[in-house]
Amino acid sequence: MVAERLLEIFALMATHERENPHGVPLCVVAQQVTELSGAGISITSNDDTWTKLCTSNRVAQSLMDLEITLKEGPGHEASTNGTAIEVADLSDRSHRWPFYSPGAADLGVRAVFGFPIQIGASVFGALSLYRDSTGPLSEKQSSDAYLMASIIGRAVLAMQASALRSTISDELQGRAALDFSFHQAAGMLSVQAKLSIKDTLVMLRSHAFVLDLSPSELAQRVIEGETRFDLTANQWTEARWKNN
Repeated sequence: MVAERLLEIFALMATHERENPHGVPLCVVAQQVTELSGAGISITSNDDTWTKLCTSNRVAQSLMDLEITLKEGPGHEASTNGTAIEVADLSDRSHRWPFYSPGAADLGVRAVFGFPIQIGASVFGALSLYRDSTGPLSEKQSSDAYLMASIIGRAVLAMQASALRSTISDELQGRAALDFSFHQAAGMLSVQAKLSIKDTLVMLRSHAFVLDLSPSELAQRVIEGETRFDLTANQWTEARWKNN
C-alpha cells in the first residue's frame, strides 16, 4: 500500500515538473496529497538558519513568515523536537504559541500541523500544513504527510550533499528544480525488480552511466515504457517488450 501511494505521489510530482520546468511546486503537491488548505516547507542548517523553500498559497506564505520571524508554530516545533505536531483547533489558546496562534487565526487558519523533515535521527526542516476549518487529520492524511516529509527530506539531502555542513546549498537557496521523474521511475523499477527505492536509485544511475544517458533521460524512458528491468532474466530490456 505504501509503495503504491509513493508511486502515485511521484507521478503527481513528475506531472508538475513537466508543467513547471523552472521548479517543482513541492508545496502545491503536499497540499494536494494531504487534501488540506495549504502547505509550506522550511529548511534549517546547523547554524540555525531558516530558509523558506516554498509555500502553496498566500496564506501559507504568511504563516511561514510568522514561524520564521517568531520562531513559533507547528513547523518550528516539529523541526526542533523531531516529532509531528497537531493542533486541531487554534481557538484553544491553552497551547504554547502566544504570538503565532492569534496571528494565524487572523489569517483565517483554524488548524495547523507540522511534520519533521529528516533522514534517520537528523532533522533539517519541516513540512507545515494548515486547514481553514477545525479538526484533526485523518489516518490517511497523516500517513500521506509523513510520506511527503520523507520524500522532501531525501530530495533536499541530495541537493545539500555538496554544501558545507553549516550552510544551505546554493541549489536550495535558488529553489532549484527537483527531478521527480527520476524518483517516479525508481518507484516503477522498485515494483519491477522487487527492490527498495534506495537500491533502484543506484540501479538507475548505474544503467544511465552504461548507456551514456543522463539519469533524467533514462528515467523518462522507464516512465514511457521504453526501458524496464526483467526480473526473470535479471537484466534490462528495451522497447520490444512495450507492446507485448
